[in-house]
Amino acid sequence: MMFDVRPYEGVGPLVLGMSPEEARAVVGGPLRSAIKEGERVETYRDFTLAYSADNRLIEASFSAPADVRFQGANLFTTPDALARLVAADGAPLEGFGSIVFPALGLVVVDFDSDQESDRAVQVFERGRWDSMTHLRSYEAGGSGVAR
Repeated sequence: MMFDVRPYEGVGPLVLGMSPEEARAVVGGPLRSAIKEGERVETYRDFTLAYSADNRLIEASFSAPADVRFQGANLFTTPDALARLVAADGAPLEGFGSIVFPALGLVVVDFDSDQESDRAVQVFERGRWDSMTHLRSYEAGGSGVAR
C-alpha cells in the first residue's frame, strides 16, 4: 500500500481525526494495541497509529519498507528525500535524532544515517510538536541532534 503524505490532513487512505474503526476499515486490524501515556497505539507490520483519548487519529509512524511518499518521492528510498522536505518546509527543526517539518506536519528520524532500515517517518496532527522546546533550527549536513 502506498502512503502519500498530505500535510496536516493525512497519509495514504488514513485521515487525521478518523476513529480506530475507520482506520481499520482501510488498513485492516492491528497486530497489537496498547494504551501508552493516555493514547491508544495500534501496531501494524510497517507502521503504528496513535489515537487521542477521544479516539481520533493523531499520528501515523512508518518504518521501511513502507512506501511513504511526499510529492511522488518515496521518503525511504529517494536519495534526495531529505533535501526535498527541507525545501518544501523552509524552516525545519531538529533534536534528538529527529528532524521536524512544522509546515508539513511531518517528522523524520535517523535520516542522516545511510541505513534506510533505521529511518522512520511520522505524520502528525497540527499542534502535536508545538510544546517541544528542545528543538533547534535544522542545519543540512548536521548531526541530527540538538546543538
